[in-house]
Amino acid sequence: MTATLFPWVRTLHILFAASWFGAATFLTLYLLPVVRQIGAPGGATMQALTTRGFHRFMAANAGFTVLSGLWLYWTLTAGFAGPAMASTSGMVFGLGGLAGLLAAVLGGAVIGRNLSRIEALKPELPAKQPQVVALQARVAGASRLALALLLFALVAMALGHSI
Repeated sequence: MTATLFPWVRTLHILFAASWFGAATFLTLYLLPVVRQIGAPGGATMQALTTRGFHRFMAANAGFTVLSGLWLYWTLTAGFAGPAMASTSGMVFGLGGLAGLLAAVLGGAVIGRNLSRIEALKPELPAKQPQVVALQARVAGASRLALALLLFALVAMALGHSI
């Protein structure tokens, strides 16, 4: 049964990871800098994205990518067997998976939480402007780090089968 499921789970893993990476890239390199550049009107854009469920989209992609990746790793390493995990391929997949997991944690614990704090400050925005700028800087830094981790994970997954 595992052999039958493996290609389907791997396909879903790749699709969710591609969606997560693409959205994170757009958010980090384009959307967040523009939101910071235009100031208060950018808040309306972020609020509209929240209303449309963008945070749930990101969380779902991250969650499904990590969970399917754990299952794939468990399958490839015969239940997390030491020798399989210590192989070159096992280490490459393991490090890539760890990078993806760290990116997911950053996404929820730092990026998502700070975006929620910014949204909560909206009624008091003029009085809290320095605090908003500091929160935006945290989001930007965490987004760049998460994107770098996702890129590392993507490269590791691409190379893992050929090593």
